[in-house]
Amino acid sequence: MSQYAYILIVISLVVLFLINKYEKEKLQKLLQEQLLKDENFRADIREKIKTTENINDVIASINKTYRLGMLLSKDTVDQLR
Repeated sequence: MSQYAYILIVISLVVLFLINKYEKEKLQKLLQEQLLKDENFRADIREKIKTTENINDVIASINKTYRLGMLLSKDTVDQLR
C-alpha cells in the first residue's frame, strides 16, 4: 500500500511541476506583451539598440532587468528593430 502512495505522490509532484512551468511561461508572455505596449520601454530599448554596438548586450540587459529569459528578450529586441 505504501508503494502506491509514493507513486501517487511522485505523479502529483510531476503534474504540479508541469502546471507551474506552463503558468510561468504564460505569465512571461503576458509580461512581454505588456512591455511591448509600454512606450517608455520601447523608447528605452530603441535607444539602447542605437547606442550599443553589440546587440547581445541589449538582450542581456533586458534579461537582467525584466527577467524575461534570453529567448523572450531576443524576440523583444527583434520586434523593436
